[in-house]
Amino acid sequence: MTPMSRKELISAIKLRYLKAGKTEKGGILDEFCRSAGYARKYAILLLAAKTDNNRVAQIGRKQRPDKYCSEIMAAVVKIWELLDFPCGQRLQPMLSVIYEVLIRCKEMTLNEAVRKGLSTISAKTLNRRLSREREIRRLNKNRGLTCRGNLLKSSIPIRITDWDTNRLGFMEIDTVAHNGGDPAGQFIFTLDLTEIFSGWTEQEAVMGKGETGVLKALKNIKKGLPFNLLGIDGDNGGEIINYQMLKYCTEEKLIYTRSRPDKKNDNAYIEQKNRTHVRQLVGYGRYDTELQLKLLNELYHQEYRLFANFFRPVMKIKSKEKINNSLCRKRYDVAQAPYQRLLNCEQLPQEQKDELTKLYLSLNPVQLKKAINGKIAKLKATLK
Repeated sequence: MTPMSRKELISAIKLRYLKAGKTEKGGILDEFCRSAGYARKYAILLLAAKTDNNRVAQIGRKQRPDKYCSEIMAAVVKIWELLDFPCGQRLQPMLSVIYEVLIRCKEMTLNEAVRKGLSTISAKTLNRRLSREREIRRLNKNRGLTCRGNLLKSSIPIRITDWDTNRLGFMEIDTVAHNGGDPAGQFIFTLDLTEIFSGWTEQEAVMGKGETGVLKALKNIKKGLPFNLLGIDGDNGGEIINYQMLKYCTEEKLIYTRSRPDKKNDNAYIEQKNRTHVRQLVGYGRYDTELQLKLLNELYHQEYRLFANFFRPVMKIKSKEKINNSLCRKRYDVAQAPYQRLLNCEQLPQEQKDELTKLYLSLNPVQLKKAINGKIAKLKATLK
């Protein structure tokens, strides 16, 4: 019997129970206990005249005092805004880490009560307490532009979703159009890459999506990676599926694969980053000038790659459980920044880890975010 059914049963028999004699009450109690599954003493308490069964519906439940005070939530909101509004599951493991960084950079003062609160607050509590803020900061829906490439499909194998997520060096690749909804003429594209094991991301802007420009951007990104690039996987766009890209991958001994046409889930890692690391950053405006190209690349190459890879948390799926034909329960690991995942990776040499740690200790996420916001404002000021 459901809780609602039990409430209806209590309402139906309570008046009869109160008017009944002692012998008749015993029979009513026996019937009520069998139907509702209650213990007899508890049933007597529920049907007693002094018990108001509608109190909660009339006056509501007694509100519990907030465990996390305004100072703690102010620190949470500051870190949440700094990390570009992640969900509670991604935010919670990073709260204490970012709090220590902000104290080190003298952006916040040490408060032991706040530190303790940040270490104990749960992901569900974060989602609940930040729900109002999420309503205020609504995100734009994703819009994209992808053209199919028909070249070399027989030479480039299809990879579906069988990534070995424990190997370092495999990246998904895609382009994001900045045409403002008008595909006519020449405009800027962002070449977006994400590494599967760590979540490390890189972006570079190119004018148009010609084969030469996209390949040049890939080479520039490869030079700055803190790990060896082993393979790339893209969609069926002509800027990725072409002879120049195939020749380059063959010469560099890179594994070169593609997804199935019209199957975005085959490239789930990069499709997610297209939204969170490109669209949410620069919006949906039309960028088609050399000045805008220069501003975008200054942003991507300097502050943004450092902020995204050293401070923004990433979660990875640990397992999937099929419940029925339309529902799949996913379990995730603890959120970490790509930098943290690289430090814990045995495949990365210690010398490279030391260089990353030295760079990390020199960074101030608040200053990086201010510089990013300043460059975004300057970029959007160029829009017509």
